[in-house]
Amino acid sequence: MRLLINTVFGALLALLLISPAFADAAGKAQGVDPQAGAALSGETRTLIVGSDIFLGDKITTGPQGQVQILFADNTKLVIGPNSALTIDDYLLRNDGSAGKLVIDLLGGSFRFATGDSPKAAYQVNTPTGTIGVRGTKYDVYVDWVTHIAYVMVYTGQVLLNQETERQQTVLAGFCHIGIIDTDDTELLGSSNDIFGEQREDLKGWFMFSLNQSSLLNQYRF
Repeated sequence: MRLLINTVFGALLALLLISPAFADAAGKAQGVDPQAGAALSGETRTLIVGSDIFLGDKITTGPQGQVQILFADNTKLVIGPNSALTIDDYLLRNDGSAGKLVIDLLGGSFRFATGDSPKAAYQVNTPTGTIGVRGTKYDVYVDWVTHIAYVMVYTGQVLLNQETERQQTVLAGFCHIGIIDTDDTELLGSSNDIFGEQREDLKGWFMFSLNQSSLLNQYRF
């Protein structure tokens, strides 16, 4: 009888340890517009203000959806409408900083601000390459069709790394824009110097630079 009780207790304890509901959350959703969900281990949950965000979550938004996430190390992330990403890795140290934070941007519009962790701990992956940071606030748009990533930096520096060519480009300067294409990286320069049809594209891609009214104060640059 005692053996049976110990076996049942051990099984229940194991389930609690692996269940996301009892795991340490990587962050919390502080602002949520409708049509936003997170999928983990084949189960999808609707996000609301205060929802925990876990390692491995694939977060997806609909046409009117938006999520503002605060990570445990004070890193801030905004996921815009018609967008998706995965929290690939998050390792929190005893001092509250992140030893590693890896995010995979699948497509759509995003805003990112580093927190209290070493800059080398941050890695943002796109379909065509990676984005590294040095004390940085920036926006990203990843095209769902071409997979090209467009980056606008506000403060600090962004390192644009093209995966196949191992090419790295440093992006700096207020509202300067860079591209990670399928075969190279490129600097477009200041958004103030871009006109015509391309400028109209930028307004759609970098929606938060045009209008921040939907964002909480700490997510506004």
